[in-house]
Amino acid sequence: MKVYILEDEIVQQFRLESLIKNYLQQKKYPVEDIVTCDRSRDLLASLEESSRNNIYFLDIAIKGNQNAGLEIAEKIRKLDAIGQISFVTTHNEFASITYEYRVNAHDFIDKILPQEVFDERIIANIDHYIMINRLKPLNEVFSYKTRTGKVIEALYAEIRYFETTGIAHKLLLQMDGETLTMYGNMNEIEKMSNHLVRVHRSFLVNQSFIKKIYKREKIIVLEDDTEIPVSRAGFKRLEQVWLKR
Repeated sequence: MKVYILEDEIVQQFRLESLIKNYLQQKKYPVEDIVTCDRSRDLLASLEESSRNNIYFLDIAIKGNQNAGLEIAEKIRKLDAIGQISFVTTHNEFASITYEYRVNAHDFIDKILPQEVFDERIIANIDHYIMINRLKPLNEVFSYKTRTGKVIEALYAEIRYFETTGIAHKLLLQMDGETLTMYGNMNEIEKMSNHLVRVHRSFLVNQSFIKKIYKREKIIVLEDDTEIPVSRAGFKRLEQVWLKR
């Protein structure tokens, strides 16, 4: 993993970088690098050449742009679907709207917290990331290189289904709380994991999210009450999956 810091105040940069570096060394946590940037484009340029599944601490207001951190978080999420994003800012009024950017933020940390409390929150974020990744075996991560060369990564635990769009190779990846557009091949993706079952020519579903099966109506219902059409061949595949449970 890498740790990314987006912060344009020198004092705050030093505060965060020193705290994180010292704690990682103290705990002997594995880390490739700590990358500190004061401009969004520099962070994005570094990330495009980096591995995925990183941890990010982002200020929101950067260089006069009051939404810079939120905007870069959207771009980060397209490149790193399973990384951990936390906002570190004095603009706590933005906490209630971060969901609008669909970045699945882990935490929102106020810079004006007492030093001890602030440090504890940063450390808790790092510990959470390490704990989650130790519990997460590699085969639980969906990783796919699209037709455009971009690598899409996500936890299978967050993938609900894939859907075709009617445009050649253009797919929708429906996750828990967000939808990603990607270019790929459903047949290839279907073979990548036993988590996924092809219930219809246009739908590849994570079986863990299936709540009910209605054979007469030719649909399945997911845990969030989404209804997915099922073909005759899809029902046969579902029966095979259920027999293995």
